[in-house]
Amino acid sequence: MLQKTRAIVINHLKYGDSSLIVRAYTEKYGMLSFIAHGIRKKKSILNPYLFETFSLLMLDLYYKQNRELQTLKDVQAEIILNHLHYDIRRSTIAVFLSEVIYRSLHEVEANVNLFNYLNHAIQILDVTDEGIENFHIIFLLQYSKFLGIHPKNNLELSTYRASGKVQLSHLLEYSLSEIGTFRITSKNRSDLIDQLVRYYYDHLEGLGELKSLPVLRTIFH
Repeated sequence: MLQKTRAIVINHLKYGDSSLIVRAYTEKYGMLSFIAHGIRKKKSILNPYLFETFSLLMLDLYYKQNRELQTLKDVQAEIILNHLHYDIRRSTIAVFLSEVIYRSLHEVEANVNLFNYLNHAIQILDVTDEGIENFHIIFLLQYSKFLGIHPKNNLELSTYRASGKVQLSHLLEYSLSEIGTFRITSKNRSDLIDQLVRYYYDHLEGLGELKSLPVLRTIFH
C-alpha cells in the first residue's frame, strides 16, 4: 500500500551497482529500512544527496507491515538544511549522533514525541553557531529520556565525573537552545563526552563500538 510519511535519514549503504538501502526514523512507522532503486544512475530523477545523514524527508513508500525492506516510490526534502552537510563540525556531530541512534534505537512502532525531538534538534544543529561544540552533549542527555535511561538525579552521575568545573550533573536541565550559555575547556568537553558514552554503555546492552567517536574527539579537541 502506498503511504506517505515524514522521515529522518539515519544512514545508508550502497546496494548493487546503482541502488541504496536507507535506514530512517519515520513519523508513522518508527525505524525502518527502504531501498531506493537506481538512485545512483546518472539518469536517475532522484538526487542521492537527499539521503545524507540527518536529511529531513517526505517519503512515498510501498509499505507492507513486517516487511524487512520497504520500497521507495518518491522522495522530497521536507526541510532544506543549508549548513549541516557542508560544515565539518556539524557533519561530524551528525555522523556521531546518527551512529548512537542507529545502535541504540530499535523501536518498530512510531513515537511521535521522539520524531519531533529529533526533527527539531536537527534543525537547531543546522542553524546554531554559538556553542555548537557542546551540542552532542546536551543532545545525548536529552535523548536518554526516550531510551528510558535518563539520570533521575545527580547521585546517579556521581561516578561519571569529568576533569574541570562542569560536570554532567550540571547540564541535566539544559536545552539545546542553551548550548551557547556555558563555557568549558576542550579538555573538560572531551572528558564529558567520554563519561557520557560510558554512561550509555553501562545502561544499554549491545551498543557496540562507536566508530565515529575518535573523529568527534579530533574535531573538538
